[in-house]
Amino acid sequence: MKKTVLFILIFLAVGSACFYGIAKAVNRPDTLLSESDVSSMIQQKYGGTIENASFSQKDDEPIYRITLLKDDIPYHITVNGENGEVQSLIKQKVEKQTSTQTKNNTEEEQKKSEQPPVSPTSDEPLISMEQARDIALQKVKGTFSSVEIEEEEGQTFYEVEIDQSKTREAKVMINAYSGHVDSITYENDDD
Repeated sequence: MKKTVLFILIFLAVGSACFYGIAKAVNRPDTLLSESDVSSMIQQKYGGTIENASFSQKDDEPIYRITLLKDDIPYHITVNGENGEVQSLIKQKVEKQTSTQTKNNTEEEQKKSEQPPVSPTSDEPLISMEQARDIALQKVKGTFSSVEIEEEEGQTFYEVEIDQSKTREAKVMINAYSGHVDSITYENDDD
């Protein structure tokens, strides 16, 4: 009798493990998106030129890291390799040189160009937190969570958090003076 019960328990354990493996394989996409497919999707969605694309695994999730150049501004984009979902889009800061700055700058001009950017004067009005919230909600679907004003490297911006689901949140960085969206970062809470 004990051998029969033991045999049945082993059979159930092995059967369950096989069923789990089969179910996992069935729910997994047959193929990953190719680098050229992901690059084409990003270029169609955002325009610009793809400068670089690379594939990697992050927590057993296939991802592509794309560098997109649009209007001489580089953007770093992370894309899910299975479904093409954009996980993060970060606009990189680019220092602009004026026509008076050349490769033969004097020491004085070089010191001036190395100084951090100056914040707008207090005469220039900030957009309101409500305007920042509305701008963020126009760019990202979800429920408004919070907004904070931040200052970093001489730049003032609003960080707006939007809950897209119980486990997914978007952080939208908005220039506090122009209302321009500088970056959108998506975060998944896997806890």
